[in-house]
Amino acid sequence: MAFQEFINSGISPSIKTSFSNVSISNTKRTPRKVNWRLRAQVLIRDNCICQMCGASPSKNPNVQLHADHIKPWSRGGETVIENLRTLCLKCNIGKSDLHEGD
Repeated sequence: MAFQEFINSGISPSIKTSFSNVSISNTKRTPRKVNWRLRAQVLIRDNCICQMCGASPSKNPNVQLHADHIKPWSRGGETVIENLRTLCLKCNIGKSDLHEGD
């Protein structure tokens, strides 16, 4: 009978309050490295064209494309498709760790 009462009572107030001080900031960040699958999705989305200068391996076979963080990972940017863009090696190295709007 006690078990049935426990089930019917729902979550006890003491259990609810014990988690009130848990912070979302304790969650893990995405890894800095862009995995091959996410990199391919970014390149396909951007048509394999550098989003800064327009360079493309289809125009120049020496162009190397990177999946770059728009908001740098070192400044809290996550490794998600919405925060990634295609840049050529030259543009990626040239921009360093700047963030749009800096």
